[in-house]
Amino acid sequence: MYKIFVYLIKSIFTLFIVCNSAWAELKPEQEGARVKGISSYNMMRGFTAKPFLEIAAKAGDGESQYYLAELIRIRKKYITAEAQALYEAAAEQGDIYAMMRLAEKGDDLCHIMENCPPDIKTPQQWSKAALELAKERASRGNAEAIYQLFLLTGNIDWLTQAAEMGFPRAQYRLGGIYEDGFGTFLIPGNREKEIEKWYKASAEGGYVPGMSSYADKLKKLKDLQGAGYWTEKAAEAGHFGSMSDYAAWTAHMPDEVGYPLDLVKAYGLTLLMAEADPGSGPSSPGYGGRALPKVAAKMTPEQIEAGKAYAKEWAKTHPPLSRFPPKFGF
Repeated sequence: MYKIFVYLIKSIFTLFIVCNSAWAELKPEQEGARVKGISSYNMMRGFTAKPFLEIAAKAGDGESQYYLAELIRIRKKYITAEAQALYEAAAEQGDIYAMMRLAEKGDDLCHIMENCPPDIKTPQQWSKAALELAKERASRGNAEAIYQLFLLTGNIDWLTQAAEMGFPRAQYRLGGIYEDGFGTFLIPGNREKEIEKWYKASAEGGYVPGMSSYADKLKKLKDLQGAGYWTEKAAEAGHFGSMSDYAAWTAHMPDEVGYPLDLVKAYGLTLLMAEADPGSGPSSPGYGGRALPKVAAKMTPEQIEAGKAYAKEWAKTHPPLSRFPPKFGF
């Protein structure tokens, strides 16, 4: 009886969301909620993101529907009726990642009892729909669709093709796969060359995690100038991990790559991290909150005020900080 009740609730919720999706042009306040929700999601702050994503999802924004469903799935550790309705709404708008999530889910009660309405798809049907749509888009030269074919099939040839087409996310993933030890390289040193090649391509293509990984690779290769350059680029693009390095090295805590000492900048950047990730409260701050007093201890009160002003100016001209979780992760 409980399963039937859950199924009915899911059906009602699906109808509400899908109807709204037909008019997904967002009003300014809904667009603002979408931006805040996705920014908080990307910082992996689910409780902060949820109310904002709910506003945009109910207004029919497919991206918000997908991310809200992800939050619910991750928190509950399975696809609930509410999450399924959100995935379905996003999938109906052509979101292949949402289709892939629905393909992972077990059969609903109505499928087991073989009495589902004709518009309720099975996981197998969602898998087929995702594959067909990805192939159709790939045939028109869509590199992301080719990357999605890799995710759908596990065939690394699709990943290689997407990387060779210049899709930065695929280039980053291919470099990571090689770094994890997959693939066969007969000539010594070729693996490291391929890793560096694809991280570099991803970084130059503008993929922020690629910038960070390429900076790490260059640092291991003792190319400190290159590591410093790409760490700065990743930080400027909002990469939280790179920002932590950029701020620490700018404060010479320690001096890793030869940045000029600039405590005002370091304080401002660290303050931005503290604001983006406040942790679980004053007694348990995030990384920025823990690092901020250490930077401040080296500064005068006037420098600290200048650092606060620096943070405000930076926030006006740079994207919000993000941990860049993969869109289709675990």
